[in-house]
Amino acid sequence: MGSKSNKNKKINNVKSNTKNKKNNNVSESKIKKIVKDKNFKWAVIFSVIIVAIVLSAALYPYIAPFNGPSSITPDTYYKVSNKDLLSNGSSAIFFVSWYGCPIGATDSWPLYYIMNSTENIRNDVSLHTANPTDIYANQPGLLFNKDITFTTNGNKFTFYPLYIYNESMTGTVHNTPIKNSDLVSYGLNKIKADLPSGVYNLFAKYESTIASGTPKHISTTIVITGPKGAYILNAFMYIPPASGILGQGTYTSWNPNTPQSVMANMEGSSTITGPAGTFAGYLSKVG
Repeated sequence: MGSKSNKNKKINNVKSNTKNKKNNNVSESKIKKIVKDKNFKWAVIFSVIIVAIVLSAALYPYIAPFNGPSSITPDTYYKVSNKDLLSNGSSAIFFVSWYGCPIGATDSWPLYYIMNSTENIRNDVSLHTANPTDIYANQPGLLFNKDITFTTNGNKFTFYPLYIYNESMTGTVHNTPIKNSDLVSYGLNKIKADLPSGVYNLFAKYESTIASGTPKHISTTIVITGPKGAYILNAFMYIPPASGILGQGTYTSWNPNTPQSVMANMEGSSTITGPAGTFAGYLSKVG
């Protein structure tokens, strides 16, 4: 009996061990499967992250910060950023001047020419003459009466004019008096209140150049911005020739033509179309 009982116990132990081994094998198999599944999931997640990074780098490449030159000089275009100043990817032109500015009057013609080449903006401007006591006295020009949206070379731009002072530079555009000593501070505050901060920051940075003349004031300045960067131009887009479509003489002894005459004849004038073409080239650089 004892021998038989021991034999049965050995058989049961063998069965139990076999069962346990099978259970262990099943458990190990499940664990391996779980580990394998988790590794697969992490591999997929990792792959997705890598693809996202690669696509992001391709679509939105890193652009190193560019703050522009420490100073500028008049009558020259300067790149001041490799990103748009509006932080929304849109393209814009900011034209800051004053009603009686002879520089603003001179620059108004190529600005009008480039915008009017794709949009009819004749009703958005007024014929005008600049301050009779300034350089290029009574210079023929245009006043831009509103924001203007136009397209050039497939790029959409909005033109924002901002006039700071009146015709005689003795007050605001509504003829509220301004002291000569306050012209610069008033102008900067006006720009800060009415234009985006990125644009204002340029005026503050280059104040030593932009604030000029006698009395010292904010002089005509153009800022171009778009997805590819931004440029600034202070003062003249071109120097009026001694004899041409705008008038005859020197800047201190000027015999101007009428704005009506300039408007009627600008199409065939390289004095106007040349600077307009240069300006269009800078629009392409940022658009």
